[in-house]
Amino acid sequence: MEVYTKCDELDNIPKPNKNNWIFEIKLICKLIPRNSKVLQVGCMDGARSIAILKIRPDLKITGLDIEPDMIKRSRLNTKRAGFKVNFICQDITKPVPLSGFDYVICLNNTLGYIPEEKKAIANMKKLGKIMILSVYGEKFDNNLATKYFKSINLQLKNIVGNIFYTEEFVNVKRYTKNEVKNWGGKIYKTPLGYFCVILS
Repeated sequence: MEVYTKCDELDNIPKPNKNNWIFEIKLICKLIPRNSKVLQVGCMDGARSIAILKIRPDLKITGLDIEPDMIKRSRLNTKRAGFKVNFICQDITKPVPLSGFDYVICLNNTLGYIPEEKKAIANMKKLGKIMILSVYGEKFDNNLATKYFKSINLQLKNIVGNIFYTEEFVNVKRYTKNEVKNWGGKIYKTPLGYFCVILS
């Protein structure tokens, strides 16, 4: 869906969101060992896979997304960029017929768009040795959220606690530090939230 690809249009989103996006990519590239097998959950149009591979071409990335159109775009975009990436169309809240990844990564608050987050996390843990979840936290305040969602063509209808209800099709969650702590693992602060490295 178009709204998801707009999350990666860095010149159109608010500067704090752009800075967070870039920070995550750099941290991923710094932390993951050479030649690791990586599953990216929520690959969308391949922009983040391409950004990672530009810095770390040694990584073996597989992208997963629920939208068939996103998988087609990802294949086309990564091929045009000169990178070889495997893509699979799958719902992460259902059993995934894959295994053997060193890392499973879910970036840029992608988890906050998944209604059944507990199922998603449980399935990600089954797929790799280490899981990395990067989510928006308290710094993604209501004012910034309003600007951000407008920049990706979502209109906020209501905000209840840490749930953003939009006029369109999706509700989005931000996370508290305590929620992230409950996942276990090492936590890094990002410009807008938390980057959590969890042993599966």
